[in-house]
Amino acid sequence: MQFNDRTIVITGGTSGIGQCLARTLRDRRNEVIVLGRAGERLDRMAEEGFATVPCDLGDPSSIENAAHQLAQRWSRVDVLFNNAGVQYNYDLTSEVLPVGRIHREIDIDLSGQILFTQLMLPLLSRSDCAMIVNTTSGLGAYPKADGLVYSAAKAGMRSFTVGLRNVLRSTPIRVLELIPPVTDTGMTAGRDEQKMDPQAFVDITLPQLERERKIATTGQLRFFLLLTRSIPGLARRILEGK
Repeated sequence: MQFNDRTIVITGGTSGIGQCLARTLRDRRNEVIVLGRAGERLDRMAEEGFATVPCDLGDPSSIENAAHQLAQRWSRVDVLFNNAGVQYNYDLTSEVLPVGRIHREIDIDLSGQILFTQLMLPLLSRSDCAMIVNTTSGLGAYPKADGLVYSAAKAGMRSFTVGLRNVLRSTPIRVLELIPPVTDTGMTAGRDEQKMDPQAFVDITLPQLERERKIATTGQLRFFLLLTRSIPGLARRILEGK
């Protein structure tokens, strides 16, 4: 699929990778619809000329309202980027956490995206050539000690991606996976580690998505995914910085 003259929906499109995707795809003559929680960031994207729809993936009623708005305003959607996500870093074994915090991380990173995808299928089905791109994580292949809930949610999203691809294999809808490395975004602010520029990541992976590679990522992440399957102990040491 060529990303030109398409109608594209991006969740989490007001910052980080999602924002870079939105601006890059708009520059390629696509109609880009940005979803995010209502607020200044969404307003700024509207000021840039993007179509915007408020959506909080941690709130089922907000998801349903967003899907309803999309169905009312657009006749079809060609590409859905499930890009929104949050990550809270904590030691699950030594901290007593508010139940709502765990629920919200799972809702935004997994269950909310599954619900939104289901509600978007009718619009995607109206396209002769459609695509769903789920942003997951290397931590969905091997969990990080201080990000167990995030890792579990992303593992679930990886499983959902594979399952949805199989279910839709006889339809015009392709299902792909986008796996970023640690990227210089608001979610990773304060981390003392090497980070990739989000625009550089978009520039590397968009051609892979156009070629419909099942997993679009960097060479380093492909190697890490290989390690999680073949030498998991080494993958663990890499995550622990040893």
